[in-house]
Amino acid sequence: MTSELLRRVVDREYPDPRQGIFLNSASWGIVPRSAAEEVADLALRRNRTHGFEESELGAIQRRCRSALAALLGARSSEIALSPNTSFGTGLAAALLRSGRVGTVVVSEGEFPANVLPFKALERYGFHVDLIPCTREGWPDEDRLIRALDQPGVVALTVSSVQFASGFCGDMRRFGEACRSREILFIVDAIQGLGATPFDPGEVFADLVAAGGQKWLCAPWGSGFTWIRKEVQERFDPPMVSWLATEEGANFDDMLHYRMEWRDNARKFELATLGIQDYLGLARSVEVLLEIGIEDIRRHIHGLHDRVLEWIDSTPHARCVTPRDPSRRAGILAFEVGEVEAVAGALRAHDVVFSVREGLIRLAPHFHNTIEEMDTVVRILDGGRA
Repeated sequence: MTSELLRRVVDREYPDPRQGIFLNSASWGIVPRSAAEEVADLALRRNRTHGFEESELGAIQRRCRSALAALLGARSSEIALSPNTSFGTGLAAALLRSGRVGTVVVSEGEFPANVLPFKALERYGFHVDLIPCTREGWPDEDRLIRALDQPGVVALTVSSVQFASGFCGDMRRFGEACRSREILFIVDAIQGLGATPFDPGEVFADLVAAGGQKWLCAPWGSGFTWIRKEVQERFDPPMVSWLATEEGANFDDMLHYRMEWRDNARKFELATLGIQDYLGLARSVEVLLEIGIEDIRRHIHGLHDRVLEWIDSTPHARCVTPRDPSRRAGILAFEVGEVEAVAGALRAHDVVFSVREGLIRLAPHFHNTIEEMDTVVRILDGGRA
């Protein structure tokens, strides 16, 4: 049942009637009204002679890190603001390159952003071990764990939620296995954050990469990389930013050129950041936190139930996303007999969704309703919207 708080927030942040039904938060989220207004206001104030103060640059970044820290149950000092997930996975690959050459373990079926940066290391002598999926098309967790015992493994990289199937991995199991073997544990969290709770410390992650444009409902070009303190201390940044140094904090005295890194994750940030995008990310995350991520997860799963009932009653449909709520976040993916015909019917009735790897992928969020899902089921069933 939809909570009264959730309903009030949705009415406030998405007040305008929509044309069609948006079920594509796994591709891009709809930005809350207050976030869009703050971003627009910043742009307008910047154009006025006295509308913007330099001190706001730092204040906006601190607000964004604080919101993300609350989302993750982490510390602001562990968060580097970055434009997308690829920055984080690329950073992880660059850090690995600065250490000993070895094997990176990854599952088949992973999103390219979580594979290609590590494949690029093969020219430097590294090896990427692609572990086959289960017959359901999910990462084979047992085989992934066993692969960590081969000689020379330096990292395991996985998505917290798989982009096509919506499968949620057992991140704590992976993290414990990596920590006990002194292997770097890298997580691509973009398909989970905002739809299900995630705490990088609880799962023993070393580096977590995410963009804000999907389930966090933030502007394109906003994201972050969470970096465990011990990893911050172990590695130097692969690219040098003047704002990553201690002197970068003092705009009045910058010409000593001392290479003294900040003592937090900001040492890995690049200058200059898209301040307006991070302002939007900060406000969008604040909206999600106002509702509560666990309540959002329950609401999304209630929306899934309508479609799951249809799948169970339809001979030519098969759910690919796990039924177990602990193994499911926001994505609901399923096979149908005629994918293009079903996709065409949904599009004809103004339903926005995705087809990924031959699967219909629905990605409802907290702003979607049971009534919308009932309409989708009628379309799937060949009826009229």
